[in-house]
Parts: sequence; C-alpha cells; structure tokens
Amino acid sequence: MRNLTLSLLAVVLIATMGLGWMFDALYNQYSEQSELNQNDPLMVLEPLGQNMADTLNSQPHPNEFITDWPNNNAYTLALTSINQTLIPPALKNDLLNGKPLVLETDTDLTLYYYLANHASVLMLRAPMLNPNRDNADLRLVLTSLFYFVMLLLMVAWLAPLALRLLALRKTAKLFGEGQLNQRISVGSISYIKDIETEFNHMAERIEALVNDVKLLSSAVSHDLRTPLARIRFGIDTLQEEDDPVLRKRYEQRISDNVDEMVDLVETLLNYARLDQAMISLTKSAVNVNDLVTHCLKNKTCDGRTLNYLPAATPCFIDGDQAYLNILINNLVQNALQYCKQHVTIEVFMQSDTVSINISDDGPGIAPDLYATMLQPFTRGELHRQTIKGFGMGLAIATRVTKWHHGTLTIGKSDTLGGAKFSLTLPKKNVKDASIAQQ
Repeated sequence: MRNLTLSLLAVVLIATMGLGWMFDALYNQYSEQSELNQNDPLMVLEPLGQNMADTLNSQPHPNEFITDWPNNNAYTLALTSINQTLIPPALKNDLLNGKPLVLETDTDLTLYYYLANHASVLMLRAPMLNPNRDNADLRLVLTSLFYFVMLLLMVAWLAPLALRLLALRKTAKLFGEGQLNQRISVGSISYIKDIETEFNHMAERIEALVNDVKLLSSAVSHDLRTPLARIRFGIDTLQEEDDPVLRKRYEQRISDNVDEMVDLVETLLNYARLDQAMISLTKSAVNVNDLVTHCLKNKTCDGRTLNYLPAATPCFIDGDQAYLNILINNLVQNALQYCKQHVTIEVFMQSDTVSINISDDGPGIAPDLYATMLQPFTRGELHRQTIKGFGMGLAIATRVTKWHHGTLTIGKSDTLGGAKFSLTLPKKNVKDASIAQQ
C-alpha cells in the first residue's frame, strides 16, 4: 500500500501544483506580451494625436481638416466644443490643463486633446488594440488544456492499477472456484505489490491446508480402519472363546490396538496444533552446534554408529529453540530408523546460511518419492510393516523448517550410499561476544 499512497500523492502534486504553475507562467507571459503589444502602439498614437492637436490649434479653421479626414477607416476625428463634451469635471480640469485624456470602451479607444485657441476638444477614436475577449479566450484554452492534461495523468496512473485489480479479481475468482494453484505474477512495478504478495501467501497457505486435509483424511481412513478391524475381530473372537489364557491374549491384543488408535489420534492433534504454533514462536539466537549436540545426547543408537561433524566456528540461526529441537530430533530419528549401521551429521556454514546434512547407509529413497516423503502419513513401502510409526516425522520437520524460512531437501548420500536430508536455514549474525561464547 505504500507504493499506492506515494504514487497517488505524486500524481496529485504534479497535476495540481506542477501543471498549475506551468499554465500560470504561460498565461502571465502571454499577458505581459499582450500589454507590451498594447502599450507600444498607444505610445505612438498619443504623441501623434498631440502633434495633430497642436497643428489644428494653430490653424484658423480646424474644421476644414476634420471635414477632409476620411471616415471609411478605423481611425476617426471629431471636433466639439469643450462645453458640449461629456467628461467628468475632474477629468475635464486635467484636459484644460493640457493633459491628454484616454478613455477606453469595450470596442475602441478615444483620445481627447484640448484646443485652447478654439475652446474645442479634438477626439481621436482608434480600435481596441487588445480586446478583453482575447484574454478570455486564452484563459478558456489554458483551463481546458489544464484539465485535459490532468485527465491524461489520472488515466496514466489509473490504467496500471485497474489492470492489476482486474488480474487480482480474476485470480481470486478462479481460486474461489477451486483452482488452488492460481497465483498472481507480482511485477517489479506495482501499486498493490504488497496486496498481491499477501494474496499469494494466503493462497499457498490455503492450498497447503487443503492438501493436508486431503492427506489426513485418506491416511486416517486407512490407518484407523486397520486397528478398528482388529478390535472388532478381537471382540468377536473373545465372545466365542472360553479359555482364560486365550481370552487374556485377545484382550491384550485389543488393548494394543486401542493404544495404537490413541497414539494416532494424539499424532493428528499434535500435527493440527502446529498451525496454531506459528503465532507463538519465541525466536532467539541459537547455536547450531550446541543444538545438534543437545539433541544427540538423548538418542539411543542400539549398536549403530552416529558420527557428528560440527562446524569449525560457532554459527547461529534465529529460531525457536523448542521447535528446532523437534526438527533435528525427527530428522536424526528418521535416519536411525532406516540406517543399516552408520549415520553422519554434518554442520557447515556458508555466507548467508547454515546447513545441516544428515546421511545414512540405509536403502535410500527413490528420486520420484522425494516430494511425497515430506508429506504427512507417508512412509517407505518397504518398511511400512517393519518400522512402527505414522509417517508424521518428516511432515512436522518440513513445517517447522518453513516457519524458520529454511529449506529441507532429500537426496542421496555420496559417502554412505543411503538417503541424505539437507536442512538449510538463514544465518544470524551475532555481534555480542558473550552470546557467541555460549
């Protein structure tokens, strides 16, 4: 929204202040030029009329010159008595004192000169050199041009915004119709870039939740059906069995199946609570070497070899200690479950990231299963019956990784030959030496 506000403010300032100043300058320049054009002929016309008045004042019969003056042009002469001239007294006194008088009407100019020898007034009438209508036309033209340019600026500003809003509306409509893969292509220049980015984040979040619901529903229907079928079969068998030893055995099996269902429900609830945990992360500077060391202390290897290679220097990430422990524990436990003998954990630091590689010498994972193995209720088909679990460890690890703006990828270990899980998290620069020593 910041880009939208700044661009709107810029358009308003340019349209009002910039254009207004430019057109005012044009009008003032034209007006000054018009005044000069008007004053220059008037400065010529006044002395000419004064010379003509002086000449007629010295002539014995000035009326003869007035009679011979052609009346078919724009300039006319007239001679009237001073007493018959309708001029205000104040102006008449100036005229009697020898000052020429210039009166202006809507259509012409009239110059008055006093002929003292004849007690008459010479009137020279000339056309208006710069009618007011010219300025009125100029103001109309400039005003129309001002609003036209302002309209162009507003259209130029609104067109990209309208296109982005239409694209947002179209994408939102398709997304609402069930096409959850719809996203908005966020351009480098956009007034509503923040809204588009947030919409894409929201769409990704909703799509992930819907996919989780689909996976959970399919997995729950499968994993719950098996213990329920066993419980039902056990109850039917128990009703027909009279041998106390067999009855005790069947009751224990039913109890084990109930425990399995309880574990499954608790796993589902814990996974569902992970969505709510995003708003309560308590992040701090976490030493990755110490984090992995702490997680490995509580691991039971059962004769398997666990090789830990920490980073040469302390490296830190910004994260929640509790959930990072869950993340590392799940990855290490997964490697210990599927390895044959060896598991290697390596921590190394790059320019802006900290990476943790967890490799094992197990059977590995097929490349076409890399993406699906990170989804909930997904386990390797070869070990589904031999290894107990619900396939939630990697899904929880993936979600915690996203909370910390990192990436979790699956590959093949070049040294051990089994699977390799690569966890990459943004590095935190710690300037406090006391924190670094911890």
